[in-house]
Amino acid sequence: MARRKYLLGFSPARVGEPITYMIVKEFDLMVNILRAEIDERGGRLLLEIEGKPHKITSGVKYLKEKGVEVKELNEYVSKEEERCTHCGMCVSICPADAFEMDKKTYKVHFKSDKCIACGLCLDACPPNAMKLRIW
Repeated sequence: MARRKYLLGFSPARVGEPITYMIVKEFDLMVNILRAEIDERGGRLLLEIEGKPHKITSGVKYLKEKGVEVKELNEYVSKEEERCTHCGMCVSICPADAFEMDKKTYKVHFKSDKCIACGLCLDACPPNAMKLRIW
């Protein structure tokens, strides 16, 4: 089984269609919605898709054929080290445990592979060291 994360962009005309449901049903994929936004420009959806690699490839092809903009993501949130004051606010707020405080140095380390792009750290960070890189 493979696991990949994608940012999907939907036109306003496509927002109401069950496109993500169809990739679950037709391609036997597990989909975890990490973040979703809808506005007058359309919709954006951050998904984690799990399944057999060839099924993921087929599902992505289907999405593109339906007019969905598809971008594979490897990084969603980034930490600007020079801005970070290592206050630990992100450590206490992160539901995915993507931050860790080194107990010897009191430095905060960000583990991007655990990040679910919920955005809570963006709001909690006093010096604005956390940046969302997807929208």
